[in-house]
Amino acid sequence: MLVKKSERQARRGSLASLAAHSNALDRRASLRRSGIGAGSLAVLGTMPLGTIRKAEAAAAGPLSAGAVIRKSICTHCSVGCTVTAEVLNDVWIGQEPSWDSPINRGSHCAKGASVRELVSGERRLKYPMKLVNGQWTRINWDQAVNEIGDKLLGIRGKSGADSVYWLGSAKMTNEGSYLFRKFGAFWGTNNTDHQARICHSTTVTGVANTWGYGAMTNSYTDIRNAKTQIIMGGNPAEAHPVSLQHLIEGAEMQKANVVVIDPRLTRTAAHATEYVRLRPGTDIPVLYGIMWHIIKNGWEDKEFIRQRVYGYEEARKEMEKWTPEEVERVSGVPGEQLKHVAQMFATQKPSTLIWCMGQTQHTVGTANVRASCMLLLLTGNVGGPGMGANIFRGHDNVQGATDVGLDIVTLPFYYGLTEAAWKHWSRVWEVDYNYLLGRFDEKKIMEAPGIPLTRWFDAVLLPKDQVAQKDNLKAMFVQGHASNSITRIPESLKGLKEVELLVIADPHPTTWASLAVQSGRKDNM
Repeated sequence: MLVKKSERQARRGSLASLAAHSNALDRRASLRRSGIGAGSLAVLGTMPLGTIRKAEAAAAGPLSAGAVIRKSICTHCSVGCTVTAEVLNDVWIGQEPSWDSPINRGSHCAKGASVRELVSGERRLKYPMKLVNGQWTRINWDQAVNEIGDKLLGIRGKSGADSVYWLGSAKMTNEGSYLFRKFGAFWGTNNTDHQARICHSTTVTGVANTWGYGAMTNSYTDIRNAKTQIIMGGNPAEAHPVSLQHLIEGAEMQKANVVVIDPRLTRTAAHATEYVRLRPGTDIPVLYGIMWHIIKNGWEDKEFIRQRVYGYEEARKEMEKWTPEEVERVSGVPGEQLKHVAQMFATQKPSTLIWCMGQTQHTVGTANVRASCMLLLLTGNVGGPGMGANIFRGHDNVQGATDVGLDIVTLPFYYGLTEAAWKHWSRVWEVDYNYLLGRFDEKKIMEAPGIPLTRWFDAVLLPKDQVAQKDNLKAMFVQGHASNSITRIPESLKGLKEVELLVIADPHPTTWASLAVQSGRKDNM
């Protein structure tokens, strides 16, 4: 409540004397004494603003006796914030955001600030659980390992190697992802997938089809070098909050243009210097419309195109179809606004195009991505600092997990599934090629893509003759993956009920466990 200035001055003396006699506290000591927080806040609420003093950094307090500092990575999104953990007797007792991290630089978003709860939360599982007659029952580790192993081998012997689906995770380390894919190869199946199938498989395909490698070309911190940022199909202010410091500070340092193209005025768009509202689903017309202005005004990077671009003349014919009038008719974006955006992106370089699942989650997601890459190639904004395709991903290692082989269409590092690829990895793994061939039901299956995560339940429910493998899926092994992102939940529920074995390896009960019980499943989980 506001008070008169004279009243505030009269009260300042007594409060100043109170402040003078208070003991100085460092941050840790303050937190330890925070049990008095409720009462203290009530008292502070009565203090006038005149008592507020300039903040001064205090030295960090000592660690708890015997505690050590360990660093880890936040698992919630692809920004990859460093987490400093205070560990005592193997128990995570404290957490700080790391000041020396070039990514988060001493900051966390709300998700990152709660990451310790993933370890110490009350829902954290501490021992294996088995579903028996609809009830979760505690078992020991030996029983869990032996029962799961025996059941999986029995299913493999009866229905073939492809009857088991191995679903990994974008939260695995590179090493963990590599070993998981290697395990699938030695088991004899290409049914090994992870979260990228749902979120950015269209990005991987679209970017790889354009310039051969399906990945973000630069880094979060490199966005600071951009003179023009276009964010199209992303909302980092909400989805990747810590990343926004690099976008905003980069814009301030470079006096950069920040263009947000989105159907709605998002919290990211609130930071833009130019907001472009388009009709949902018209990404490609808008991108072609930008390219139309570039080629009509001679803003394309002719030398870059000459040296590095193949098929430009054919692509140009398509660009020329999207006149300002046609683009405005389809997308609702005025031609003059799009011309302004095109000029900035093509002439005020380096420029970067940032997207997330706003581009990928369409029936034409791969085409959206390819059009974005075409704009980058047209303007020569690939292959240098501050430019490129900055593709904001979902999980902390979704790119690495894909790179090292958790994918149904390739062996590690995008070698594919040809005989030559298998012979290469046979040499790497120091086994005979014919041994690996013998692990598969047939050579044709060995060189064919596995079943995508988004359709695993079809392989359970469809008639056997409609599934291109020896038998239907009979078992699911899921590690570090929740099922709530699958769109066809009703079919997923039916599949969860029908598989002979469902194994969920996760620190917490996930939607796989919840939905499986809801589906009516009573055991073998």
